[in-house]
Amino acid sequence: MGQPHTILYQLVAPMEVTAGPEEIERRRAFLERYAAAGTAIEVRSVARGTAGIECHYDAALVVPYLLESIEAARARNAADAVIVGCFSDPGLDAVRERLPVPVVGPGEAAMALAIQLGDRFSVISPGTANPARIRARVRHIGLTERYVSCRGMGLRVPDLASRAPGALERIEATAIACLEDGADVLVLGCMSMAFLGLTDELQARLGVPVVNPVVAGLKTAEAMLSHRITPSRRTWPQPPDKPLLDRATRRQTTTTP
Repeated sequence: MGQPHTILYQLVAPMEVTAGPEEIERRRAFLERYAAAGTAIEVRSVARGTAGIECHYDAALVVPYLLESIEAARARNAADAVIVGCFSDPGLDAVRERLPVPVVGPGEAAMALAIQLGDRFSVISPGTANPARIRARVRHIGLTERYVSCRGMGLRVPDLASRAPGALERIEATAIACLEDGADVLVLGCMSMAFLGLTDELQARLGVPVVNPVVAGLKTAEAMLSHRITPSRRTWPQPPDKPLLDRATRRQTTTTP
């Protein structure tokens, strides 16, 4: 058995407000079902943020609180690895610069897994989807030639987080449209969608691989810990400590977190 590790699953919404503490506990239990022996799971929410990341603006708003929460967990030795709990992977580069541990973006991890399961993949997103955001992310990680489409399944992130009825049927209908686009692998493009636990049922109905980003992110983090590897400092160099300056007082306030 390998050395025990704690993986921090960092939520990107103040979920005590949006869905209640019982949903945070349910997500922790979901992760524990898939975790390897010796892996402990900690789930933290952010102090402030929107109910769900649905655009670049939402992502930008939450990054300072994301960093604050992750730093607090690291100070308590409660994060041997970090998963940024959003398919958009907000703040991923900043967290990788800041921390000397494995830091995983589940969107990136899920798409990297998808290309090992078939030739081309599509992403099923919440709401009405914004294909431009997904295309930009796909282009950033170098998978454009393997990407087919992004389609929205109609329910927004807060609806999925509260487990609104009818999600399976909506996801299935959207998945069929993605297969008609030419995909042979499907990726769930929302963590709240992934936490519904519908992947096995969808695969049985559709007959193609369906990648769950929650599980892909968790297993990527575990693999990095097993290999004792962290993100390259050539790509994400340690940022220098700098004072924060206050415009109103014209004084230095504190160093960066």
